[in-house]
Amino acid sequence: MINKKDILGYSDILTFRGSFDETNNRVNILLFLPKTRGPFGIKKFKKLIEKNFNLLEYDDILSEQAKIFKQSQTLTFEEKAVAINNALTKCGDVNFHIVCHSTGCGLGTFLVKTNFKNFKSITLISPWNKVDDEFKSLQKKRIENARALDSISFLKSEYELLYTSNYIEKFQKEFYDYISTQKNKKIDHSFIEKRLKTILDCEIGIELYKLELPKLFINAVDDKLMKIHHGQELYKTCKNSKLVSLKSGGHMLTETRAEDLNMHISYFINSIGK
Repeated sequence: MINKKDILGYSDILTFRGSFDETNNRVNILLFLPKTRGPFGIKKFKKLIEKNFNLLEYDDILSEQAKIFKQSQTLTFEEKAVAINNALTKCGDVNFHIVCHSTGCGLGTFLVKTNFKNFKSITLISPWNKVDDEFKSLQKKRIENARALDSISFLKSEYELLYTSNYIEKFQKEFYDYISTQKNKKIDHSFIEKRLKTILDCEIGIELYKLELPKLFINAVDDKLMKIHHGQELYKTCKNSKLVSLKSGGHMLTETRAEDLNMHISYFINSIGK
């Protein structure tokens, strides 16, 4: 376990984008968005949300490139949440809603657990519940692919898991062009293994069950990674929760179903307010 005093010091070099602006009477949203990006990324989703809300995005990718994350030990979601919480206290007495996707659901869940007093709700997009055999097998296969495949083949294997075949076929040229730009990048399989092991070591459903704040779960019926039953189980066991299951969109809903996410998230957060 990493020393808590050291973790608190990490907050000074974490990377955030945007701000909580208390002068415009808008609701504040803290975003934990996916690390893996496809050809269209998260720009559209963020632009839609920004029309009505103040956004502060925690950039886990850039934060992990800092020297504090380049160590033999792997930071757990809970340890990262301590550092993020410490950074947020510097924003002052600001209320906010958490919106998170996939791996970010772990960060969002444990941030709430740290008892940061100003959170209002949490929206979890494509969340997992518990690490069952199927989920464990999928994550271990991703680790094996990172070790064995070249960058192009690895990305193709990831996209086949994260997107539907129809979506990849529809934007075949865009995927090809995007993957081609990655051909000279070396896969850091140890980094990927640490990231996925963090997920395998954490069953966020246990923690979400204990949280009383309003919760919105959004998933897709055709998600190959975080299967539909994860969100259904969370909805059944968690108090004060709602579930929206989209008929299509795969795992990367922030890219494939940005408009629908914006509609459901906006309605949910506006029903709660500041």
